[in-house]
Amino acid sequence: MAINKIMKTFVSILLVGLSFSVSAQLDVTSSSNADELAQLLAGPGVLVSNAFLTCADSSSGYFSNGNNTNLGITEGVVLTSGSASGVAGPNDSGGFTGVLDAYYGSFSGDSDLDQIPGVLGTNDACGLEFDLTTSCADTITFNYVFGSEEYLEFVGSFNDVFALYVTGENPGGGMYTNENVALIPGTTTTVSINNVNDYTNPAFYVDNGDGGTPPQDTDPFYIQYDGFTVVLEAKFAIVPNTDYHLKIVVADDLDTSLD
Repeated sequence: MAINKIMKTFVSILLVGLSFSVSAQLDVTSSSNADELAQLLAGPGVLVSNAFLTCADSSSGYFSNGNNTNLGITEGVVLTSGSASGVAGPNDSGGFTGVLDAYYGSFSGDSDLDQIPGVLGTNDACGLEFDLTTSCADTITFNYVFGSEEYLEFVGSFNDVFALYVTGENPGGGMYTNENVALIPGTTTTVSINNVNDYTNPAFYVDNGDGGTPPQDTDPFYIQYDGFTVVLEAKFAIVPNTDYHLKIVVADDLDTSLD
């Protein structure tokens, strides 16, 4: 792993990886152990601490075998607004909604995501927060994929959203203060279904069918979500041996349905 690729993640997806398997389906394990998930994101020489989750019990976990699917990332962490295990294919449902806390209900939103222009009010937020420090790099890099069952029917109405917030010293001067570094490449625009789809920033969008279209509906090579981004990169410069606080969070916007 290159020295500036210190972290790895997948969100609702977030994610990265390295393993091999003969199975074609994404292998997802639910986990609400924040320390375990944060450690999975840490590359060589990175120390993580003070990890905690703000998620429904079923909404977080980790995955492998992504190299045998169309996800684009081999292994990493899953954060969703519903069921982490529901990410695995095939795409046999046009509107998959995972069970939250053993019932079809809602979970609280996220106040930071609520401040993003165009977001109408989040629900079912799932966030992983932790501190990190390293002595062997000057840049932290995440590879991730964002996906949603809202595609494409609800583009323009329900704006599910994702962010990766950083707080700490900026080596260019001043401080990162809850700064979102997960942006559409070449822009200052947040990653959401309204900002990445078949008409808006289409170069970064993957159409995965609608849950009833072959071959996606029967072949586990295809993950469950109807649409998702290509693998995107979030990165930020750091001062070595200095603590940084990260918050990775995804949520439904306006409604409480569809992961």
